[in-house]
Amino acid sequence: MIGRRGKWMIILYMAFLTVLFLMCSTDLIIREPEKEVYQIAVIIEDARDDNYGSFRKGMDQAAMELNADVHFITLYEKMDADQQMDLISREQQDGADALIIVPADADKVAGALTDGRVTVPAVIIGSEITGEKAAGTIGADYKNMGRQLAEAVMRDADETCQVLILEEPQKRSIMSRLFLEGIKEEFEECGRGWKSAAGQETSQGFWNLAKSLDSGGGQRLVILAETPELLTEAAGFLAENPEVLAAAEEKKPGEPQPEALPEEKESRMRDGIGEGVFESRGAVLGLYGRGSTLPALNYLDRGMIQGICVTDEYSIGYLSVDMAVRALEGDSSRNRLQTDSYYIEKEDLRKPEYEKLLFPVE
Repeated sequence: MIGRRGKWMIILYMAFLTVLFLMCSTDLIIREPEKEVYQIAVIIEDARDDNYGSFRKGMDQAAMELNADVHFITLYEKMDADQQMDLISREQQDGADALIIVPADADKVAGALTDGRVTVPAVIIGSEITGEKAAGTIGADYKNMGRQLAEAVMRDADETCQVLILEEPQKRSIMSRLFLEGIKEEFEECGRGWKSAAGQETSQGFWNLAKSLDSGGGQRLVILAETPELLTEAAGFLAENPEVLAAAEEKKPGEPQPEALPEEKESRMRDGIGEGVFESRGAVLGLYGRGSTLPALNYLDRGMIQGICVTDEYSIGYLSVDMAVRALEGDSSRNRLQTDSYYIEKEDLRKPEYEKLLFPVE
């Protein structure tokens, strides 16, 4: 039999265990300070997020670690600066604590920062914009990236090769503008000529470009794409028309190449392409551009793309959120950051030093 004292000991022991359980599993007794969840709106310049895969992975990782709730917002129409300004106003009214902006129009965003229309800390991606409320800027040196690509092209193709730059036919972002400036400045300084053409979104459009360049008679051609979208479109065209791409053993600029096979000419005539277009097989020596989207990397691995310039998009996404949170907490010690850019070819895809950069895992 358990005496009265023993019963009280059991009751006290059970009460102790209950209190211990409540202390360990709830905050009813010892309340931990609540962590503030920062509301951050990310507003890009594009209508699609295809080029932001790695960026979003880095952004999401930072949001999880830094207790932030991040909203990723695209435009209805690419490079619509007025709509972007409306979205900036809307997100502030809806309670965003900070903004991360990829400007559609750098001047308009700079003006909003300067005259106080942006009332919360703002991190600017890809531009050296500053202003009263700017938390900072982060991005790559896109002009230097363009120079890197032009240098690679001149290493691979001598002056007997024509250079074609596919340019964005509509409004271009500041990243694209700086990238294109770097390409052209490097070519000009080295005395290398080029031709420019508005990028096309269809295979027939690329054939029309080829016609205008008089690429027959053994003439070689290298193509540079201004944007990741144009790079992917051009690579898709080459994948669908492999006879256009120079084989590895044929990549000797200026050397006469064998005539197209009769069945190839017949196929072109059926497709409405006609004579005078890539009269010798393998007229395109290489395709070059920028961006690390999965389609571009796949085309690089398949040999449709010769080389691309990339930057650490994952880190840009992560650091942009980190910079916004720091600004909200009063720390502005890292208000300008610039990531490195790299030129890679097919053999670089599986190198350890590029694996995390190209294929980040959250």
